[in-house]
Amino acid sequence: MGAVKKLVLYTPHDKQKEFHQCASRHRVISFGRQAGKSTAANNELLKKAWEKSGVTLWFISPTYDSARVMFRRATKALHRSRGLFRDNKSELMIEFINGSKIFYKSGEVLENLRTETLDGVVIDEVRNQHPSLWPLVIRPMLTTTGGWAVFISTPNGFDHFYDLYMFALSDKTGSWAAMNAPSTCNPLISEDEIWDAKRTMTEAEFAQEYLAEFRDLTAGRAYVNFSSGDNGNIRDTNPFYPLGIMHPGLPIILAMDFNITPMAWTLGQKKVDQFYWFDEIFLKQSHTQEAAEVIAQKIMPLNNKHGVIICGDATSKSSQRAAAGQSDYDILCQVFDKHGIKWVNMTPESNPQVKDRVNTVNSKLKDGNGDRHCWFHPDCKQAIKDMQRVVWKNGASGAMLDQTTDKERTHSSDGIGYAICELSPLVYKKGTSRISVINSPSVV
Repeated sequence: MGAVKKLVLYTPHDKQKEFHQCASRHRVISFGRQAGKSTAANNELLKKAWEKSGVTLWFISPTYDSARVMFRRATKALHRSRGLFRDNKSELMIEFINGSKIFYKSGEVLENLRTETLDGVVIDEVRNQHPSLWPLVIRPMLTTTGGWAVFISTPNGFDHFYDLYMFALSDKTGSWAAMNAPSTCNPLISEDEIWDAKRTMTEAEFAQEYLAEFRDLTAGRAYVNFSSGDNGNIRDTNPFYPLGIMHPGLPIILAMDFNITPMAWTLGQKKVDQFYWFDEIFLKQSHTQEAAEVIAQKIMPLNNKHGVIICGDATSKSSQRAAAGQSDYDILCQVFDKHGIKWVNMTPESNPQVKDRVNTVNSKLKDGNGDRHCWFHPDCKQAIKDMQRVVWKNGASGAMLDQTTDKERTHSSDGIGYAICELSPLVYKKGTSRISVINSPSVV
């Protein structure tokens, strides 16, 4: 009789262990970033495939690229178990010697998933999946087998993942279970990492992304961390240079949004990851040539030897709106050249998502530790009005700011947001995991 074959997987931390020990058929897992939710779910699939012969299991990621990543992570996790499986890279499939198969799928096209009967499924990053994926596509595929399902995600406001979580939390039958775990449950995440995350994120963002709390980051006022009170975001001296409004050793930032009315551009400076906005133009019924001349007249008397960093709306890099095939930036840079103003254009090729842009600005207005990293001189009246008055558009699921109630709003803050996102983006860091052994009597 041959020796019992062993599947070698990871050693879970306490919250991952709690997940594996849960016997409910449907498990909804709300974990903070890098808490190990995808690692736990991947190992759960491998464990289930090994413990029962001939089952078909799926791991569904939001995109094909992310499915490939999870497939590679699974095969890497099996590197101590050679001889127990084969992998098919073209199909993103792992087949064990007991006949069980795991397929790594993308949820991008729902119709491509209506193919077979399943014994179990993991739906990863539910927040980024189509709301109909589970009820209309996957659930019927588990009916004849009585198969199980795991839903894992970091929260994203009160969306369809929140609905699933609350349904599981309120279930009295035992068929559904809800779990919550903050990023701090992962022993590989240091206190310094948590402190750094708090420093660069707003309190609400930190609560959502790291504490796995459901927060609505889109309702009502957009720039919720702006304060005009004492120790707030308005100050009449440059925090980098108390002798004036402009630090002579730092370049000037020109943050830009392009419209016919208004043309809203803001001047500021950046030191490390802090910003001070000290002047602006806000022109109605204008055009790029006129605005460029006005801003040049503001910049030239400053005699800044380090020049101007241009950063604004990426859509205006095209020549659609500008005359004679020139983009708005072409016209601006020609005016700067004419006046001898040194410049570098750091406008990206595409704009960030509106929600991401607003969240990044909020993290500068006040981070998770209560520290401020962005200030406005009182002369930046339109920018300050934006910070105080811009709200989210009703019924837009957090995708759009309200530009109809007050047509003068959003433009200054849009330009500032483009610049902050490009020059000081939020960064999320990654972690790792460990190993353990699972014995199986299935194959000898």
